[in-house]
Amino acid sequence: MNRSLVQGARITKARDYTHIFQQGMHSQSKFWKLIAISSGQAIPRLGLAISKKICKRAVDRNFFKRLARETFRQHQDEFDLLDFVVMIKKIPNTNNQELVSDLLSLLKKANQGLKS
Repeated sequence: MNRSLVQGARITKARDYTHIFQQGMHSQSKFWKLIAISSGQAIPRLGLAISKKICKRAVDRNFFKRLARETFRQHQDEFDLLDFVVMIKKIPNTNNQELVSDLLSLLKKANQGLKS
């Protein structure tokens, strides 16, 4: 079983990020910011924008990226054909489970908001 996020489920092009940032629906939770937009692709896609301004150390940025990718990968069947860009708001002082549940609730809320 392949445990990585497939290449087609990643947003990699700068023009895609620009389109999502300009046209997407912005929302946020306690720890995360999210921008979502209808995709036009065959599967939901994920993009990550973890800022050096928020997370100074590469170790921290990579941790949040891994956490977001894994959360998205495990639940991507539950999402409509949307593009998501995930950002961290601040470095939290909490456990991983709380970060995952916060991100998952934000992804589901955006999915419901764009579905209707």
